[in-house]
Amino acid sequence: MRAFGLVLAALLLWSSRGLAQTTLTVAFISDPSGISLSGSGTSSASLSFGTVQAFGGTSPTGVAKSVAANSWTLSTPIDVQVQKGVLDLLDIFSTSYTMTARLQAADVQNTWKLHAVTLSTTNATVTSTGAYSSTVAHSFSLTVPFSASAGGISNTINITVIAN
Repeated sequence: MRAFGLVLAALLLWSSRGLAQTTLTVAFISDPSGISLSGSGTSSASLSFGTVQAFGGTSPTGVAKSVAANSWTLSTPIDVQVQKGVLDLLDIFSTSYTMTARLQAADVQNTWKLHAVTLSTTNATVTSTGAYSSTVAHSFSLTVPFSASAGGISNTINITVIAN
């Protein structure tokens, strides 16, 4: 049996266009069909799959479990909302944002994915044309090989959002 933990963290977000600055805020929100996030609606949310196992047992509400020949995967949707600052004078120049994600700590055994993008300790683009003020569901999944020892798994995904 394994216990899983994940922390989603957004970095201070802004982009510079000459002297103009656009302030961005990001919120991680519990998706109605996904697992409940601790800190939902904030820029630093976390989720816990609790104690789960590949065969038997139960998965938390909103979490799908699938078993393959050599591994098993837990997945759930996580909603993300990015908004521009209402007091920025030059917000009209930024019509979309780019969101990247990376793992805080390397994990050579398990596969972490956000929106079908495999994560490592290097930033990977999750979306390059994100729409402001809309709540977008991103699938999160964690795949664990059967060769892994039983025990807890924990990591942090650092999200960066930059105005385009």
